[in-house]
Amino acid sequence: MKFGAKTLIENGVEADYLIPVFPTQSYPNWFSLATGLYVENHNFTADFMFDPNNTLFFERDLGVDDLNEKWWRANPAPFWYSVGKAGIDVHCYWFATCHMPYVDLVVQVPLTRRHSFKNDEEHDLYSYIPNIMKYIQKYQVYRKQLVLLRYDGLGKALRTHGEDSEQTVQELSNFDQQVRKIQEEMETWDLLRSTNLIVLSDHGLIKSEEQNQYYIEECIADSTKIKQIANSLAFALIWPEEEEEDTIFFELKFCDQWANLASVDYEGETKEVEPSVGVYRQHEIPERFHWRNSRFIAPIVLIAQPGYQLLTRQISSTSVSEKFGREWKMLDGWDNENPDLQGIFMARGPAFKSGYKGGPLEIVDIYQLVLNMLGVDPCHPNNGSWERVSEFLSDELEERSYQPQNFAKAHRNQSVGLIHFQ
Repeated sequence: MKFGAKTLIENGVEADYLIPVFPTQSYPNWFSLATGLYVENHNFTADFMFDPNNTLFFERDLGVDDLNEKWWRANPAPFWYSVGKAGIDVHCYWFATCHMPYVDLVVQVPLTRRHSFKNDEEHDLYSYIPNIMKYIQKYQVYRKQLVLLRYDGLGKALRTHGEDSEQTVQELSNFDQQVRKIQEEMETWDLLRSTNLIVLSDHGLIKSEEQNQYYIEECIADSTKIKQIANSLAFALIWPEEEEEDTIFFELKFCDQWANLASVDYEGETKEVEPSVGVYRQHEIPERFHWRNSRFIAPIVLIAQPGYQLLTRQISSTSVSEKFGREWKMLDGWDNENPDLQGIFMARGPAFKSGYKGGPLEIVDIYQLVLNMLGVDPCHPNNGSWERVSEFLSDELEERSYQPQNFAKAHRNQSVGLIHFQ
């Protein structure tokens, strides 16, 4: 039996790994994938957010305010907007936010194919594949196609059952079969020479362990001085009451729960090590995260080391994220440089080399890659690197220098299928 991923890599390309944006959560990375921008430039700060000016909460599709226009208004254009405006057909299958209107364009996505964490039912991708291929083959002579699919079965199994569970092994096998089936159908419909297939996972997960949990209240003498906490687990966004920022910051900065782990005695020598939780004012957040200037950052931010978790008992917080911390076996959100949290990229098609393994890519690189293959001009400058992308491309594409104003000179007859899995 052929293996889907192995066949794809043997006939295409594979990146060493894919670097997500921080925080390594779903929505921040989905927006970076779609716009080519770091989080502080696209402003979808986290899976769980608080808008203090309007007292609104965003809770990963599970909150009552999640569809409020204030979360979605004035966001940068996703690549499917540019593609649609260029007259290319766009088809979305549970691809996050693809059905959301943007300015003067709405991708028509049936209700049964719209993503929402609130609708947690399983999707039968198998049944859609033959019709997708038939449609591409039928209309490609007249018009290119962009097909976006998201497969979340593996991510659900990892979060719910853990990495060593039978359910995860089965879902991994299911996903590989889907990748194999897509390539077989592409071969049947003679699409391998005209259509590019990209398969990626934007970020990984880390095992959740109860002994690594901290409760924020244990650091605070008077928890009523905290107005609101948004997010939790890998990091926490903290809004103190007026006039209390300095007090709360000091108590958190020198909290015994994590501050006393800042040095260790090793063979008679005291060596400084990073505390298990970093405490920052907004302007102190490490610049490498490209996050501190994001729209919904709080005055005080706690960032835990990978594997450590931040929870609350009484302080007002985003209850959904707290629930996940108590129920899920694997979690996300930590430092995007951690190897366990990095993603996967592989692809094949006329735009790519064959049998090639290259260096790492970043999630922000994918935006320009997709637009390039479709010959579409980007709507905005992006944070991706053409130098990182170009090593994976076939000679004709690789030799063409990256000039955004000349994107329309790219391969006009190629379609793109992008499978995003978690």
